[in-house]
Amino acid sequence: MNAREIADQGRAWLMRPRIVHRLPGRLRLHVPALKHIDPTQRDWALIWRDVLDGAPEIQSVEASLETGNVLLRYHPDQLTERELIDFLQAVNGAVLRDWDGLAETPPDDLPEAVRRLVAAIRPRIRRRLTLAAETEFSGNVST
Repeated sequence: MNAREIADQGRAWLMRPRIVHRLPGRLRLHVPALKHIDPTQRDWALIWRDVLDGAPEIQSVEASLETGNVLLRYHPDQLTERELIDFLQAVNGAVLRDWDGLAETPPDDLPEAVRRLVAAIRPRIRRRLTLAAETEFSGNVST
C-alpha cells in the first residue's frame, strides 16, 4: 500500500465516524476505515488515542482495527458528550490541514510523523478538551 492509499484511508476514517452507542461517560464510535487500515499503520489509526492520552477528562480510549470501533470512556461530570465530539472534530480538522504532508510520508516514516503531529496538538489542548483556535502546523510534521 502506498502513502496516498494510506492517507485516503485515514481521511475516510477522520471524516466518517458515526455514533454506535452512548451512555453517560461512554461513547462508542464506528469508524469504517479502521477495519481496512494496514496493521503496520497502527500509529496512524490510533491518533485520537494518542492525543487524548493523559487528558484528565478521559478515562480510556480503546480502538479495534478488527471491528472498526473506538470506545471512549470519559468523566461526564468534567466533560459533555458534545464537548468530546467537538474536540474530536477539531483534532480531525487540525490533521486535515496538514494532510498533504502526511500523505506524502513514506510508510516507514509515518509513526514518527504521527508522533510529531500529536506533539504539535497536545500543547494546544485547553481545559475541558478544547483545541486552541490557533492550532496550525508548520507543514513539516513528517520531517
